[in-house]
Amino acid sequence: MESRYAEDYLSVTQKIVVLLFGANSFQPIRGKTWYQKELFLVAENIPRLIEETDFEEDLLGPYSELADNELEQLRTEGIVEKRRLELTPFGRKLAKLLESKASKNLLQLISEIKSFLNNLTYDELLGFIYYSHPKMRTESIEFKRIEKIRQPIAISLYGKRKVSLGKAAEIAGLSQEEFMDILRERSIPVFSK
Repeated sequence: MESRYAEDYLSVTQKIVVLLFGANSFQPIRGKTWYQKELFLVAENIPRLIEETDFEEDLLGPYSELADNELEQLRTEGIVEKRRLELTPFGRKLAKLLESKASKNLLQLISEIKSFLNNLTYDELLGFIYYSHPKMRTESIEFKRIEKIRQPIAISLYGKRKVSLGKAAEIAGLSQEEFMDILRERSIPVFSK
C-alpha cells in the first residue's frame, strides 16, 4: 500500500498516533502505559482529538479504549510493529508524509510531550499524571502506592529537570519552602526552570 493512499484512510487519532510514533527520530515508545499517557497529554491540546479519544479514569489513570483499538488497527495495517511500540519502515514513510502536512506547533507539541514522558520511569510517569490530573486517578490501582513515594518521585523529577520547583513541590504535597528544605538536606541544587 502506498503511504498517500494509506493517509486517506486514517482517522484523526491514527494520524496523531503515527506522528507520535514518528516524533524524535522515530524513538520507540516505552510501553502501553507511556503510549496512553503521551496520547492523553497531546489530546488535551487538540479539542477534536480529546473528543474522539474519550479518555476516562482507569486502573492506571487516563485510558482510552479507542486509542488501544487504533493502535491495534495500525499494527494490522503494517504501520506499527507487532511486538514493539515503533513504526515499521512503511509506517516511517507515512509519518514523514504526515509530518510534511502538519503544523510546526503540532509537531513541536508532540515532540515535547514524547520527550518529556518517554524518559520517565513507571513511577515518575504515574506520579506526574496523578498529581497533574487528579480526576484521572480515582479508579487507579496504583495511586495508594504512588502516594507513599510521592516525595522521592518529585525529587527525582526535579533532579532530572523535568519539572519546575513549584510543580515538584505540588507533586510532593509540600510548600515550595518545605520542598527546598528537603533538597538542601540532600545536597540537591535548586535551579530555576
